[in-house]
Amino acid sequence: MDTEKAVFTIKVQIPNGPGLDLAHDIPVHAYGKFSAVVAAGATDTPVSLPWGADAVASFLVIKPAKAAATLSYKANDSASTEVFVLDGPHVLCGGGAVGMLAEKPLKLFFSNSGPADVAVEILIGG
Repeated sequence: MDTEKAVFTIKVQIPNGPGLDLAHDIPVHAYGKFSAVVAAGATDTPVSLPWGADAVASFLVIKPAKAAATLSYKANDSASTEVFVLDGPHVLCGGGAVGMLAEKPLKLFFSNSGPADVAVEILIGG
């Protein structure tokens, strides 16, 4: 069976200033894409990732419909003190980057202290 790949193409440009282009492929054997809605006022809403306990993720993308400092998540444990503010899309490209979030992310816990529900799209693969 041929291995599929995830293709990352990112361009960051400062108007009238420097920029950076990135193109990177990551081989994947499995992947999952899904969405969740984080209700206004929600705390630690669990979202399970489509992953087995022995699988290692090589990329993870979390894209909120509306990024805000009032939206955040934790990885694997709702009691974790490590909270990631979702004030923009999070693109973790490579096993080392995903490993900064959690060695093996199996569940994310979203909180939303804002006044409106927020949809979140998640793409994971490895």
